Amino acid sequence: MNANKKLGRIIGVLLLIVVISGAPGTLLRGLSRSLYETPDFLDQVSQNAVQMRFSVLLDMIASSLWVGISIVLYPLIKQYRHSLALAFFGLWIANIAIIISGNMSHLSLLSLSEEYLGTAASDQGVLNAIGMVKIEEYFWSHFMSLMLYSSASLFLFYFFFKTRLVPRFLSVWGMVAVSGVFLACWSNIFGQSVPMYVYMHNGLHIISLIIWLLVRGFNSSSLVSAPTRPMAHGG
Repeated sequence: MNANKKLGRIIGVLLLIVVISGAPGTLLRGLSRSLYETPDFLDQVSQNAVQMRFSVLLDMIASSLWVGISIVLYPLIKQYRHSLALAFFGLWIANIAIIISGNMSHLSLLSLSEEYLGTAASDQGVLNAIGMVKIEEYFWSHFMSLMLYSSASLFLFYFFFKTRLVPRFLSVWGMVAVSGVFLACWSNIFGQSVPMYVYMHNGLHIISLIIWLLVRGFNSSSLVSAPTRPMAHGG
């Protein structure tokens, strides 16, 4: 089997596992800003502790796989441009660091919910206020990780576009989709709500890319080489 095709299918499998682990993890998370509008929201958190811990595990698996993908692709991207390979890998390292921080906030929220059950009603208001902060910490770290994800993916799809390892329409579609996610995150930071289809658009592209890679792999006729540079002229 052609090495390009085989590598592309490996990336397709890894991306499929990312989706399989990441999507249920998001659904099981159970956190929302509307959650703490109820006075006993920490009690609800405690009741859903098992599924929330499972969501943290799935999130860490998906995030670690992205780092794995960046390691697998590093030699290939390096053939085209070393700085691009370093940036791609570095962004995923920064991304997983932020995701770890966000999941630590979620786990500390679970610990807080256990403390809440054994606290007198007169003191529960303080724990609720701390719990609200923990949920906000998770959401802001989530937006930051999405921006790093978008930046890293933009580099990847630019690399795909230049090398034609996948059809250019998939590369352009990917750059448009992740740019939308990046701008949506900044909109949320500035207090502007964004329609869910902006994020769904990115999900649709990832699924399409996975199907292509599993069926076709990388383009076997594409050769990755360093970009040409203009020759310096003597004086």
